[in-house]
Amino acid sequence: MSNDMIKFSRREDYGIILINKLAQEYGKRLIPLSEIAQEYSISLLFLRNLAQEMRRAGLIKAVEGKTGGYYLTKEPQKIKMGEILSIFSRNQLLECCPVNQESHTRSCPKKDSCVTGNIWRQLNKEFLDKIYNLSLIDFMTYKLSKTNRS
Repeated sequence: MSNDMIKFSRREDYGIILINKLAQEYGKRLIPLSEIAQEYSISLLFLRNLAQEMRRAGLIKAVEGKTGGYYLTKEPQKIKMGEILSIFSRNQLLECCPVNQESHTRSCPKKDSCVTGNIWRQLNKEFLDKIYNLSLIDFMTYKLSKTNRS
């Protein structure tokens, strides 16, 4: 059995790390990006860019100054994972068809008759629906509860 996992882009992965850290400290304190950058060995400039995108999307806000930092604009249980992921990605996470070299898209000429591809597309839709509808707090506790069961 393979240990392969679904791979998120760096932007998606680090965006989730950023918002997860803000959720852990929700209502307690402001979080400087430098703290997250140091804790997770992420470029501060890269985090600033991600934070700017999240600010434009209305998920986080910042307080400037020496004692400033970032915070969530709403409770973690009211933020859906889909809100976070859609800021950074417009593509589905699982693909079954190879990239068409001419159009650089993932389109299959046998889409209507390919049983295997249709199964993958349905599984993909179900997976994305589950992830996108999961609240941030459910995501955080899901990880912990699944780890403890093993």
